[in-house]
Amino acid sequence: MRANTIIKGSDRRMPQSEVAAAFPTLSTEQLTELVPSKEDLDVIKIHPHKGEAITVYMNHRNLMLSEAEKVLYPTVHTLWVYPDRLPAFATGLPVLQKLAGRADLMAARSCGITF
Repeated sequence: MRANTIIKGSDRRMPQSEVAAAFPTLSTEQLTELVPSKEDLDVIKIHPHKGEAITVYMNHRNLMLSEAEKVLYPTVHTLWVYPDRLPAFATGLPVLQKLAGRADLMAARSCGITF
């Protein structure tokens, strides 16, 4: 691909399948919003000074996804539109007050994570 390419038609199926594989919890509706089947999708190749090229996917002039070393990453815009893509946990008001006072959050044991 060139530096900036517009994907049309059947070529768009490949990014949709890649996005579905990378983010299996996306619903069909969310996947269609992220990589629309009826609209053009811009693909930009960025060649940094060192390393492998980075591919950026844009929809309606919004950066939606980036791909580096064959791994798809959501952009800040995508996480803003789909906040459920971020890991989250609930906590009580006393804990929030401690966190607001700049206390460290050590949730590894409480979440069952071991190192």
